[in-house]
Amino acid sequence: MTRLRVATFNIAHGRGRGGVVGLRRTTATLASLDADIICLQEVDRHYSERSGWADQATELAAALGMTAVWGVAMRRPSARPGQPPAEYGNAILTRLPVVEQRVVRLPGRPPAEPRSMVIAALAGGLHVACLHLQHDSAPARAEQLAVALQELPEAPVMLAGDFNATPDAPELGPVRERLVDCWDSAGRGRGASFPSRFPLRRLDYVFVSLGLSARRAAVVPTTASDHRPLVVDLVRDPA
Repeated sequence: MTRLRVATFNIAHGRGRGGVVGLRRTTATLASLDADIICLQEVDRHYSERSGWADQATELAAALGMTAVWGVAMRRPSARPGQPPAEYGNAILTRLPVVEQRVVRLPGRPPAEPRSMVIAALAGGLHVACLHLQHDSAPARAEQLAVALQELPEAPVMLAGDFNATPDAPELGPVRERLVDCWDSAGRGRGASFPSRFPLRRLDYVFVSLGLSARRAAVVPTTASDHRPLVVDLVRDPA
């Protein structure tokens, strides 16, 4: 059996408690998880002064000795002439070699920001998908999940991210029909991850297909974001 530790974390572009933006606390939090695969949401790439024009996915991957797979959700020309475009989206950090990657555009309802899902095929046949769903519209989330599930590769696959929906949300029904919620199978308690200071709602999830089993799931306290990261220990079942 192959053992993997995976995590999902909405990093809020490095904006931690107190409103201070920077990757020091984010990096420390991610390092403490000791995960093989990390799905990140709300990541800046040369986005603006708010994050120092940093390529956050690349910087975090370098600091952790991992590979970054970038999934742009929003792109616009840079406010600085001659510089790379301003981008914002999701990222997958991995210790496993990346075989293939692609980005799926998800439908949205204006005036909400664009949404996407990034998918990475990793060595050994595992597929990892990371997404961030619209926060203010259940119908939009349902539409986004319909596209995500249609584009999701076959097993073994992991779908993780900030779903902006609580466990009883109807829009999660189709996901649960196909995949297993790792918190339900391996977590204890409510699993609330938002807001980070006093978590009241479970918005962040790791779902897995047949061929993968969760042995442990935990929500980790942090001051690095308004969300807490979710970490899951997985076992890949023998074929």
